Amino acid sequence: MTRYLLCLLLAVPVLCAGTCPVARAQADVVLSGTVRLFSSFYTEDSKDDALAPHDAGDYALTRSELRAGLSGYVSDSVSFRSSVYFVSLARDDFDGLRDLETSSGYSSAVHEQDVYVREAYFTVQDFLAEGMDLSAGRQRVRWGTSDEYNVVDNLNPVDYRNLLSFDPDYQAEHLTMDGLNLEYHLPFEFDLKLQAVYFFSFKPSTLPAGFTDQSRDVLQSRLDALTEGYGLTGGDVDLVVRDIPDYRVSKGPAGLRMSGVAWNFDWGLSYYRGYQSLPLISRLETDITMEASGLTAYYDYPRLDVAGFDLSGEISSVGIWAEFGAYFPEDRDVVVATTLMSTPNVQAFPLLEDPYYKYTLGFDYTFGIGSGLYWNTQFNHGYYDEFDYTSEADTFLGLGDPGFTGGLGDYYISRVEYSFFNDTLTLTLDGLLEVARYEKLSNNTATVFKPDIEYKPYDNASLELGYVMITGAEGTKYGSFEDHDVLYVLLKAYF
Repeated sequence: MTRYLLCLLLAVPVLCAGTCPVARAQADVVLSGTVRLFSSFYTEDSKDDALAPHDAGDYALTRSELRAGLSGYVSDSVSFRSSVYFVSLARDDFDGLRDLETSSGYSSAVHEQDVYVREAYFTVQDFLAEGMDLSAGRQRVRWGTSDEYNVVDNLNPVDYRNLLSFDPDYQAEHLTMDGLNLEYHLPFEFDLKLQAVYFFSFKPSTLPAGFTDQSRDVLQSRLDALTEGYGLTGGDVDLVVRDIPDYRVSKGPAGLRMSGVAWNFDWGLSYYRGYQSLPLISRLETDITMEASGLTAYYDYPRLDVAGFDLSGEISSVGIWAEFGAYFPEDRDVVVATTLMSTPNVQAFPLLEDPYYKYTLGFDYTFGIGSGLYWNTQFNHGYYDEFDYTSEADTFLGLGDPGFTGGLGDYYISRVEYSFFNDTLTLTLDGLLEVARYEKLSNNTATVFKPDIEYKPYDNASLELGYVMITGAEGTKYGSFEDHDVLYVLLKAYF
């Protein structure tokens, strides 16, 4: 209830500012926003799917949103920006009358609503010196130059709740956090900027639906395999999160970055000191007896340091960008403790390679065909959710396989875009090739194709129709969702 009252208090001034010309003129306030409807449905049957069993024609996701933003200047040196999201999901998976009951407002298991403050921060220009700006509040601080899949953009955790929604506006979305962002343009004849970022507390990434059940199923299979070898029945599996970073000053994620321009190329050197935003297994306890057996997996969010470099520029009208990240995980072993008929066996080994590396390289170019044919291509080694596990972790825990929180993979991504009728109609073809391993390519690759057409009859309205087709080997990250092809429509109006 408190959350809804807070959002209501923030929304009232937003709406009032938009309807009061005097207030807008005096405070230089701009009200903007988007009303959007996204709806998709499956085009193939997959009744035995472990994550989302469905028939062709079943809706995959239907979401309505109002995104309201308020920004402007309160003086010559102080500006602000805020946004509130009002989200409604259409659902019909209820089993009884109790699911239709609401304790307050309109939310229930069927009529699901969500309201949250996306941004709320202000910026003070020339804070302590000329050229020094301070932004304070809930904000998104983006590092890197690559398209969507960055390897140095680690300050804000990734939002994985829309991992397979294929909603274009939620591709590689990051969560905003409360903190301070200090930027200083040094008073030199050449362009050089220093940036220091500090967030008040750790915030974990959201997880996709079914993550807990899938993790439990994998561990259950492990326990069943151990007990069946001794002619015993399997037991229960429990997942426990512990050692969450404390809410204290010394535990806040932070980063430093120096950037500038050299030979018409923008460059940046960065260093991030924070945490893994996804839960990693730290201890696995298995107890097998004649009477009962059980397995408990402990997860935590260990420390993480990332040294990064990014570069972007243009050569002969070809846009080029690159990023490189060296990841230094916390020096901590994962413990596998197995007790068989009161006889203990304990093994300890590093979970992740130290260090390991992620990198990306891309380019774009516009061909002089008609109004311009745009081509964008990028190579990624390692996604946000992937790790370089040690050989011991792969052997004893099977963690090096492709998949969500799996091992590092290679991804070749390309997009072609062409517009007609003064940009009223735009055709786009997105393609992705996943290579989990280079031996036996037919068993270790997957492809994703997404043709898309967008119609913009007016500057403040658009209709987008797209299709997502996935093919590939079952053991790959995307290939495991081969029967999740969807057709979607996205309608948006801007104000």
